Amino acid sequence: MNYENLLEYIHTSPLLWLILTLASFKLGIIIYEKSSKNTLLQPIIVAYLIILGILLYTNTSYEEYFKGVEIIHFFLGPATVALALPLYNNLKHIKELFIPILITLFIAGTFAILIAITILFLFDAQVTTILSMMTKSITAPIAVTTSEQIGAIPSLALGFVIITGIIGALFGSFVFKIIGIKHDSAKGFALGLVSHGIGTARAVEISTKAAAFSALAMGLSGIFTAILLPLVLIYFKG
Repeated sequence: MNYENLLEYIHTSPLLWLILTLASFKLGIIIYEKSSKNTLLQPIIVAYLIILGILLYTNTSYEEYFKGVEIIHFFLGPATVALALPLYNNLKHIKELFIPILITLFIAGTFAILIAITILFLFDAQVTTILSMMTKSITAPIAVTTSEQIGAIPSLALGFVIITGIIGALFGSFVFKIIGIKHDSAKGFALGLVSHGIGTARAVEISTKAAAFSALAMGLSGIFTAILLPLVLIYFKG
């Protein structure tokens, strides 16, 4: 099979992307475990690099790739809901920290959006790029849906989400060590608030409590952003 035939087969076989995605993630898990769970070699990072390389090599668009893995996107919703279990198991701790949780959510959620706007505004970015950046700290299913509703670019928004999640997962533990954060609840909430699903995957490795607070932060951040973004849009469209 020559190069042209290979490209034609890839572009006409949507199921291939699903298989490649699952295989890449499985390979990422193997590499992660073999490296004694090195933070730089987390499964999603390895899978992302593999898939990105294949997409660039085959000149495949995001839309074409997404059609092949749409079923994974569908199951992201149920997978997110499944995080309710660690939340329920740590409900007592969550009730005790209810007020600090709300305060942190408001301050950090607002700051996450404002810093994205400020940085891109200083670089004279287009409005659609700024809108896409606003969803960087919420989980992928919500980010894609929200970006479509506010007139952003879903593929770009998803890219920002992935990059934000990876950065948070990579440097989260380092930041906790520098600042001196020792409580798993604080670590989990920070990871979920800033790095959504990828951060939550990292929080699961810390402890059950960290996973619970990360899942809580991820959900609340999605709701908060969905409410706050329309207010920001009034400024841009006004």
